[in-house]
Amino acid sequence: MNRGPIANCEDAVKVKHLYLIAALPILACGPASGSSNSGIPTPRRSTALLASDEILAANLDHGNLFDAISRLRPNWVARGTKSYDPPTTELAIVFVDGRRLGELETLQSIDANQIENARYYSAAEAGPRFGLQGGLSGVIEITMKKK
Repeated sequence: MNRGPIANCEDAVKVKHLYLIAALPILACGPASGSSNSGIPTPRRSTALLASDEILAANLDHGNLFDAISRLRPNWVARGTKSYDPPTTELAIVFVDGRRLGELETLQSIDANQIENARYYSAAEAGPRFGLQGGLSGVIEITMKKK
């Protein structure tokens, strides 16, 4: 049963429509129009690392490190739960160049312009690296700039 050339054209149009419908979800996943993405991926800032260039870019290099971290990584200075019965809290411990400096408030005595970087370790990450000194709420490890 030959339907003729007109029927074949109608089938071809239907197939083209199916291709268009199938291509729409794929196109929807592409970059937004007007985006400035030139094929180079945008670097992502690490939530566990705070580098001196980011402090400088945020114009926080003239203050203390506690203020810079509070603005750029507020979750680092949040109170962690130490125990649930009774509930108590503990703050992250501060290490500078591999040595324990003290509690979180010691960051107020560090000039933000003098650090190379700061890294946050969760309690689970701090245990293997810092042992019992790592605390139960994590560690903020500071690396100072070399003179």
